[in-house]
Amino acid sequence: MNILIEILYTLSSALLIPVILLLLGFVIWSLMELGGFLREAIQRARCQPVYETARTDLTRLYKSQADLTGSEFFNQCHYPGLISLFASRSRLLLHTPVQLAKLVSELEIEAAGRLSRINLGVRAAPILGLMGTLIPMGPALKGLTDGNIEALSQNLVVAFSTTVLGLFVGGICYTMQMFRRQWYARDLNEIEYIYDLLQSGSSNSSNNSSFKRVPEHVTETY
Repeated sequence: MNILIEILYTLSSALLIPVILLLLGFVIWSLMELGGFLREAIQRARCQPVYETARTDLTRLYKSQADLTGSEFFNQCHYPGLISLFASRSRLLLHTPVQLAKLVSELEIEAAGRLSRINLGVRAAPILGLMGTLIPMGPALKGLTDGNIEALSQNLVVAFSTTVLGLFVGGICYTMQMFRRQWYARDLNEIEYIYDLLQSGSSNSSNNSSFKRVPEHVTETY
C-alpha cells in the first residue's frame, strides 16, 4: 500500500512543472489575444458609422430596384471582422449565388472555430490553475508534518500563484468570448443580409449574369 501511495505522490508531483509551463503559455497567449481583441474593438467603433452609411446606401439601391453590384457597397465598407473577410474572399470567386452561399457557410465555420479557440482558454486555464493548486498541497502538508516551514511556504506560494493565473486567464478569455460571440453573430447576420440583397439585385438586373467583382483595395482585417 505504501508503494502505491509513493507512486501516486511521485506521479502527481511530476506534473507540477508541465502544469506551470502550460499555464505560463496560456498567460502569454491570452495577453496576445487581448491585444488583438482591443484593436478589433477600436476598429469596430471607429468604422461603425461608415459601415452604417454604406449599408443604408445598399438598402436604398435595392428598394429603388437599381442594378445592385458589390462595388456600391464595398467601395465604402472597411468594417473589420467577418464582413471584411466576406468582401476580400469574394474577389476570388465567380460571384455566382452558389459560391457566395458557400462562402457564407465557410465564414460561419470560421467564426465557430475562433470562438472555440477562446473557449479553450476559458475552460483549460482554470483547470490548470486548480491542478497547480492541488499538486503542491501534498508537499506542503508533508513539510508541515516534518516541521519544514520553508518547504511549506514555498509550496503554498506556488499553489496560490497558479490559482490566480488560472482565474486571470479564464476571466480574460471569458470576456473576449462574450463580446466576440455577439460581434460574430451580428457580422454573420449582416453578411446574410448583404448576400440576399446582392442576389436579389443580380436577379433583377437586365443582364442577369453575375455579381461584379469587389474592388481590389478591400483587404482582410485578420
